[in-house]
Amino acid sequence: MKALNSSTIHFLLIVFFFFTNVKEPRCENIDANKNPAEIKNFLENATDISTIDFQKAITQATNGLNLAHALHDNNLIFFAYRTLGIINEDNNHLIEALNWFGKALSIEIEQSNSFKLDIYLDWAIINKKLSNYQTTKEYYQKALDLAININDLEIIECVYTGLGTLNGSIGEFDTAIEFHLLSKEIAEKRKHTEGVINANVNIAVVYNQAKNYKLAYTFLKFGYDIVLSTKDSVRLDYVLNAYGQVLNAEKRYNEAIFCHIKALKYCESSGDKWMISRTLGFMADVYTQTEQYNNAEKAFNRCFEYSSYFDFYDHPNLYLSLGNFYLKTKKLNQAADAFHKSLNMSLKRGFQDLVQKSNLGLAEVYEQLGNCDASIKYIKVAEMYKDSIFNEDKSKKIAEVQYKYNKEKSEIEDKINLEKSEKEIQALRLSQNQTILYLLFVVLFVLFTFIFIFYYVKQKNKNNTLLSQKNIEIELKNDRLEKSNEILKQFAYASAHDLKEPLRSISSFVSIINSRYAKLLPPEASEYMNFVIVGVKRMESLISALLEYSTVATDVEEITQATSLSKVLNDMNDKFYNLISEKNAKIELNGYLPLLEINRLHLTKLFQNLLLNAIKFNDKNPIIQIKGRLENELYIVEVKDNGIGIKLEYKDKIFRLFQRLSRSAQYDGMGMGLAICKQIVDRYDGSIRFESVENEGTTFILSFPAFLIEKEVAQKEKVRKEYRPSQAILTSI
Repeated sequence: MKALNSSTIHFLLIVFFFFTNVKEPRCENIDANKNPAEIKNFLENATDISTIDFQKAITQATNGLNLAHALHDNNLIFFAYRTLGIINEDNNHLIEALNWFGKALSIEIEQSNSFKLDIYLDWAIINKKLSNYQTTKEYYQKALDLAININDLEIIECVYTGLGTLNGSIGEFDTAIEFHLLSKEIAEKRKHTEGVINANVNIAVVYNQAKNYKLAYTFLKFGYDIVLSTKDSVRLDYVLNAYGQVLNAEKRYNEAIFCHIKALKYCESSGDKWMISRTLGFMADVYTQTEQYNNAEKAFNRCFEYSSYFDFYDHPNLYLSLGNFYLKTKKLNQAADAFHKSLNMSLKRGFQDLVQKSNLGLAEVYEQLGNCDASIKYIKVAEMYKDSIFNEDKSKKIAEVQYKYNKEKSEIEDKINLEKSEKEIQALRLSQNQTILYLLFVVLFVLFTFIFIFYYVKQKNKNNTLLSQKNIEIELKNDRLEKSNEILKQFAYASAHDLKEPLRSISSFVSIINSRYAKLLPPEASEYMNFVIVGVKRMESLISALLEYSTVATDVEEITQATSLSKVLNDMNDKFYNLISEKNAKIELNGYLPLLEINRLHLTKLFQNLLLNAIKFNDKNPIIQIKGRLENELYIVEVKDNGIGIKLEYKDKIFRLFQRLSRSAQYDGMGMGLAICKQIVDRYDGSIRFESVENEGTTFILSFPAFLIEKEVAQKEKVRKEYRPSQAILTSI
């Protein structure tokens, strides 16, 4: 019996659809008032819900078909038939889908080119799924001719990909590679990155089937590089699975399973259930090859959970893998059943490579069952299909395609190499010129460097000589300064003593005159005598204050032991006990009061002046708060009182010599206390300032470098134990 050609098959299919007894479904309660645009939207909505609610989608599309029939609108009838085909195809009802697409194809209407392309592709794809390969090829070719005629590059790329996949699935590897290369060329022309990735992977898959692993890796590398450069994680699972297939074919199982696990991770995150099912199938196959049967069984079980998403090639291929699994685990009856299912599906769909592998599997099963005749029969069939798939003519054609590709690649590389050589020659000439300039620059640089070094050494020697002279001069000046300070110190003591002696004489003689001759002198003379005595005493106090001020300025006594600030304050409490009691004063210590590397005498004078001022310049019961803390490499002490306060207009005068801000007789003093405080603080690289509110009080803020705090750990621990930073009341009367 002669084989029917494609035109005859097409004619018979259409006749079958017209004379079949299958009735078109009808629905009642149809709104006949809908216009064509509303009916089209109604049908499009049915397509949108096809995978969510199949029955509702069918009902809605059927209503749309009945409305189209009522309007006698062939365009709408065509659209309704196609919609019913798409809904059935989406839900794997392939025979029903073929029926509806056939009815759409049979309608004679003035279809637009886009309508024709759509139905041609629908018809080709549904026939491909049903293994009607000749019809598939014919309608792919019709779609290709029309797409080329209207220059629709997207459809052209889609058709080339479909034809490549079709030919690869039936073992026509040479033709498959040609179509995939054409698809890649169109995708590159369209700058369609996803299409370029798919084409490279599809070519790699075909070369893997043809056992040309080197070229398979080459094209996979092209696809992988594009995925990485575009960060297309959706396509990454596709590329990784293809890598895993090639590695599995080469028996590099650990690398293969690694690729499939990574691919599963990506497709699970994207929710692509079809890709999940394929990946699990690949993993099960590798686990079987490596005798990891528990993992293989888990992968198979998970894979069959997604059976509704299997592609037309996936189903027989998965049964083939399942048969190998049962064969390795010695479950021979289950293995035979799986291989027979794979064989029947593959024969029906024309997958020659799967037919050959299924026969080999059955041969091994029957050999282990002891049925040698059946085993030999299946081996012979497998050999026949092996010769069909890998005969000399096919190998020659694959080699020709490979040669054509390599030749084009070589021509491009030669052109690139020629351009590269020209650029290298230009670069060499440029490099020679640059070398000459570089050598000239080096010579000039060396010359200038020599001159610079010579001048530098000469200048350095000169500077060293000047520096030595300056150092000698500084040493001499330091010696003179030390001697001068000593002389000034002696002069200060001598002056103070010499000045005080005549003052004491004046005071003594005035007192004698006042006591002996008071009755001989006028009444006001006694008052004048008292003024003289008070003035002399004030003069003595001024001289003592000046001596104290000069002592602070010139004293160079070495600090041999750190001073406890807390102890100094406690000592002053004892020293001025009577004054504190008399004024009903209260002194409070707060915060951190450590050991300080400051001369004890200086520290005592500093806080003595501040405390006495706080008590003296106060109209109430004095409350004095002393608080210490560390802050930003500084040790800060605040001395706060509730006295009469200081006007801010005196902020620039208060720390000068002999500056008395209150001329009232109520507050005695020389105007030297704060000047001495300033002198002491400056000596230790610190600072002193104040904040004040008149009639409310004043806060003096002392800041010292933190390095003045005693650094010995033992001393620190001692301070923490002896003077805790909690509040302490020294005196409360």
